[in-house]
This record gives sequence, structure tokens and C-alpha cells, in this order.
Amino acid sequence: MLGLTPLRDRLPGFVPGATDAGEGPGAGADRDADRPLVTVVITTYNRPSYLRDSVESVLEQTYEPIELVVVDDCSDTPASETLADVDTGSLAGYRCVRHGTNRGVNAARNTGIEAGSGAYVAFLDDDDRWVPEKVERHVETFEAAGEDVGVVYSGTKAIREDGAREELPPRIDGDLTKALLCRNVVGSMSVVMVRGDLAREIPFDEEFEAWADLEWFVRVSQRAAFVRLPEPLVVYEYTSHGRLSDDFEKKRRGYDSFLDRFDDVAAAYGRPFHRKMRAWAAFRVGSSALYTGNYGDARRLLFTAVARYPFEPRFFTYLLASLGGRSTHLLARGISRSLG
Repeated sequence: MLGLTPLRDRLPGFVPGATDAGEGPGAGADRDADRPLVTVVITTYNRPSYLRDSVESVLEQTYEPIELVVVDDCSDTPASETLADVDTGSLAGYRCVRHGTNRGVNAARNTGIEAGSGAYVAFLDDDDRWVPEKVERHVETFEAAGEDVGVVYSGTKAIREDGAREELPPRIDGDLTKALLCRNVVGSMSVVMVRGDLAREIPFDEEFEAWADLEWFVRVSQRAAFVRLPEPLVVYEYTSHGRLSDDFEKKRRGYDSFLDRFDDVAAAYGRPFHRKMRAWAAFRVGSSALYTGNYGDARRLLFTAVARYPFEPRFFTYLLASLGGRSTHLLARGISRSLG
């Protein structure tokens, strides 16, 4: 279901002051009329320490004006309490909206979009952070772009157990929709800024449990152009707990939903591409199965990827790593790390 209902109708148990922390002291004060308002939507669920860091990274942005909407998807400790002593006075506006029940990240993003009023909307996951120039660089890129541009996205500085490295999105010169049907060449929602009107016209599908970012990118790419910023403007921690990518069962359901939704779109590009798209989908969920130790599922799905599209060396590599279960998986990971 892609439609949206009015914000307060969709928040059971809405209580002023509990579900809505109100606007910050800076709301409406001396806003620079020459600079567009940016709505920042942070979605959060049971990660209070990470949430504070992500909010601080918004407060450190070099760009003004920014309004911040924090959507708490029914955390055990309300986000409004976690952020009670954070000084948001420098913002053009601030709201902390709480769902009465846990409804998932897509519903939280839709709530945030509807609660904001910016010309642009930027998303930030609660366990990611931005470098101070992130919003400014995105707005500059939008302002220099044509009217057909609906999304600007950037790269990340990835923090892993073995260190940090820059991960920049690949350059896509051709059909972005076609590229996205195979791989998420954009990244996480934390790297994205979208035109506010487009965000309101194309809400997130609240029935998608996984692959939600990719599903939304495909639909938006059918309506608007994307501009890539090859700069690491987001700090992404792979070591943080509770990431959706860790949940294999949701990933498997996302696989089925993605194929159901976009199978006809891929088929329109011709039979060879259709097989390639389905192979990449099997690889994504198969590599997740391998990562989470579901070796039987990994072998089946990765074999499917190889059979459908035997021209991608990565498919063979992962299939070989899955064949002996944990032992070959650990061996492959060790070799990969030693090679850098």
C-alpha cells in the first residue's frame, strides 16, 4: 500500500508533548530566504546512543536552514527522552514524532516526510553520521542541476571491524533504472537527498520488509534523474547492531517481493537482461544467507545466480565459499582479508 493517510490518523495514541516534541526554539527565526529549507528525517528504533550521535552530526552541518524530524518507531525509551538535553536551538525547526506501535522503517520514513515541509528531504539512519559539509554539498549540487534531477547521492566512509575505507558509488552513464534492477548502485538512504515534492509523490512501500531502499530507488529513477557526488559524506558503521541486513528471513521475503514487483520491468529490456536481473536478485539474498550462516540456502540461491547468469565472476566466488559450509566460508573470508 503506497498511499498515505493524514499523519495523526496514522499514529495511534497520539498525545501532544509525548508523540510530538514540538518545534525547536529556532523555528521560523530569521530564515535565509535565498536558501531552500532542508528537512532531515532520522528514523530510530531502540538505538539511543547511536541516535544522539546522528543528531549531533545534523547539528554540526555547515548549511542553514535545516528542520529536523526524528521519527521514533516505538522505542522502549522514547526518543524524545533520549534527546531531551540536546540543544536544537540552531535548527529552523525540530519535531520528535513517536509511533504508537512499531511499524517498520518505511512507515517511519513516510511519517517523517509528511511531518516536514522542506524543499529537499534528506534521510539519516540512526546509526549513521554525516560529515559537516554533507547537506551543503547536496544542496549546491541540486541548485546547479536541471529541473529533471530529483535525487542527489554521495559516498560513504565505511567503518568495519578491520578498519575504515571510502566507498564511493560507481559512475553509471547509461540507464540508471536498468542498473538498479541488478544492483543497488546508489547506497543506503543516509547518502540520499530528494526533492520534497518527489518524496511526497512517491512514498515508501510499507509492505516491503527488506530491499526497501532499492525498491524505492527503482521507482524514483523511473520518474527523475539522479546525480552522483563521488565524495564520502556519510560515516557508515558496519559494526553497529540490529541492521536490517543481518535478518536473512526478511531478506528472503524481500527477494520474492522485489521479483514480483519488477519482473515485468526487467523483461521489457529483453530476455538476456531478464535472466541477469533475476540472477543478481538471487545473488543478493544468497550472499546474505552466506553471511548469516544459512549455508544450505546460500548454496541453492548462489547456484541459481550462476545458472541464470554465468558471466559474473563474483557469483562463482561466493558459490565456492558456500560449498563446504562454515569451513570454506571462513577460509574464503581469510583469503579476502589477506588480499585487502
